[in-house]
Amino acid sequence: MRQGNYGNSLSSVQMILQKFSEFVKAADMVEGRVREFMTTADRMMKDPQLDSRRIRHEVDETERRWKTFYNSIRNYGLALADSIKFFENWQAVSVVVA
Repeated sequence: MRQGNYGNSLSSVQMILQKFSEFVKAADMVEGRVREFMTTADRMMKDPQLDSRRIRHEVDETERRWKTFYNSIRNYGLALADSIKFFENWQAVSVVVA
């Protein structure tokens, strides 16, 4: 049985999931700020006095990094859901065997 990052019992996974949900809410708020940054950068690129290629590069890099980070959050959430299913099944089997 794998223990660690995804909890070692159903109750521990549920507690991790509760804290994780709070983390996701915070990440969603940060995503709003990232979107604001993108909008501001788009406006800046229309200014002929600014280096729009450099701005575009920074926007693309920020967006790439954010997507990578947010995908890792999503994947961790899926792993927590799988962990909950595992421990629910484990408890069900334990009851049947006992």
